[in-house]
Amino acid sequence: MQSNVRSMLEGALISGIFLVLMFTTIYTPLGIITAMALPVPFTIYAARHDLKKSLLVVVASGLLTIFIGALPSIFSALFAGMIGVMMGVLYRQNKSAFHVFIGGTLASLVFLLGSLVVSYYFLNINPVTTIQEMMNQSIEMSRSIMEQIGPADQKQVDMLTDMVAMIGKMVPMLLILGSAQFAIINHWFSRKVLQRLGTTVPAFPPFRDWRWPKSIMYYYLAVLVASMIIGPQGGDFSQTILLNIKPILDIMMIIQGLSFLFFFSHKKGWGKGIPILAVVLVFIFPPFPFILVLMGILDLGIDLRKQSSK
Repeated sequence: MQSNVRSMLEGALISGIFLVLMFTTIYTPLGIITAMALPVPFTIYAARHDLKKSLLVVVASGLLTIFIGALPSIFSALFAGMIGVMMGVLYRQNKSAFHVFIGGTLASLVFLLGSLVVSYYFLNINPVTTIQEMMNQSIEMSRSIMEQIGPADQKQVDMLTDMVAMIGKMVPMLLILGSAQFAIINHWFSRKVLQRLGTTVPAFPPFRDWRWPKSIMYYYLAVLVASMIIGPQGGDFSQTILLNIKPILDIMMIIQGLSFLFFFSHKKGWGKGIPILAVVLVFIFPPFPFILVLMGILDLGIDLRKQSSK
């Protein structure tokens, strides 16, 4: 009896926290941050209680969101609940951090794909086209504002317009990366909270020890050669495949290169300054990601870590 009362009270608290996060997401500038944390309450609850109770909390929270965000907010609650419950259940089963991350990514991906199908076939709304139209309108507004100050750079405007047009071809890649982002952020926040609550949660190994299978290097090189051979003259199908696969492999190789830098810095006792600077350079110095890709290829190909240990 005490256990049931405790789970009900905790469920009510979790629903309250989720509603606060949802309200903040909808009505405040902090929404960009809190939107990424929406699955966290459900993850925490599912890691401490069984699946049936967790699903009841998700449904109750979804119904309560109608009072603060109208009917469409239910979909946000279901999305957060699906990721949160999946990852929480895997925590409860003592799965590794990698398995929890994959489970959260797949849950997010399935929901997003399902939402696109429902929106397109049942509501007659194409979310991709809608987003492209909004971005094109934003570009036009920006150009109008710039022309009031001086002549707009037409090349830059055309480049932005071309990028918007490519979004339609890059939907699979964007969905995968977005799902992975939700899963990794949810893992980080949830683990911090669960540890404070006394629940043991598996952690990823130190970043300096991260290594992809060697086969990733071969996939990357094969895609790189294919992109050079096909080029801009390739057909739409082949271009679409490369547009979706290559950015993901690029990111994986950049992570491999960063991991090696973290390993080498730790081995040399350089402290955290060099690794932090490397992460910053990825975003502000365009040639640096290419250098990291080369490092990643060498690390996987000839085992730079072993070579540096000699």
